[in-house]
This record gives sequence, structure tokens and C-alpha cells, in this order.
Amino acid sequence: MKIEELIANLPWIGLEEALQYGFSEAEALGKNFIGITLDNGDGLILYVNPFLNDVYKILLMSKSRYNLPSIGVFSNFNGDKYFIYDVGDISELINILGSNLKVIYVEVIKNVLEDFLYQTVVR
Repeated sequence: MKIEELIANLPWIGLEEALQYGFSEAEALGKNFIGITLDNGDGLILYVNPFLNDVYKILLMSKSRYNLPSIGVFSNFNGDKYFIYDVGDISELINILGSNLKVIYVEVIKNVLEDFLYQTVVR
């Protein structure tokens, strides 16, 4: 899917700006994962091609359990555990998280989480 489709279908405040910034940074760094933190504490992980503005996969990362296909559990160095789910359709995000969310942070994913994602998502 193209970045424009994601923007058009998710009404969250700040999403368009976060995606533009995230894609720009991913292109500059040659990376393929963008992390977006939402004000409810959950996060999106986008597997992207920043040069073509394509989104190949959408993942939901949360401390909460959701009724979505799980790709694994990630533990950071602090011992915090996060469930990572495969989101097959954008409408699932609206059904689960709602439409009244705000993007509070965006970053290019690197280091340990990037390695984990490559091992579990990109096979």
C-alpha cells in the first residue's frame, strides 16, 4: 500500500506529519522500519520501502493483548515485554484502537528491535 492510503484511512491526529518525517528519515538512513507511538501507549511498526513510499506490513506493538495474529513477544533491556501483532487490514486498527488517537512520537527503528523484526517479519 502507498503512504497516501494509510493517511486517508487512519484519522489519527499527527499521523500524516509523522509518516512524512518517518519516511524521510528512513530514506536518509537506509532503514525499513518506522515506529509510531500513540497517546494510548501502543505503537505501530511499519515495514516500508522509503524510496517508493510503500508500506509492506503494519504491525501493532503493545503491552496489551489483542485478538490479532501474533508474530512474537519482544523484551527490551529493562525487561518490559511487548506483544507484536500482524495487522492485516487498516480497518482492524480503527476497530481495536478507535479513531480518537494522537501520534506523540515517530522514529526509525534500529538496533535490537530492528534485528528482531528482520528475523520475524522479513523471512
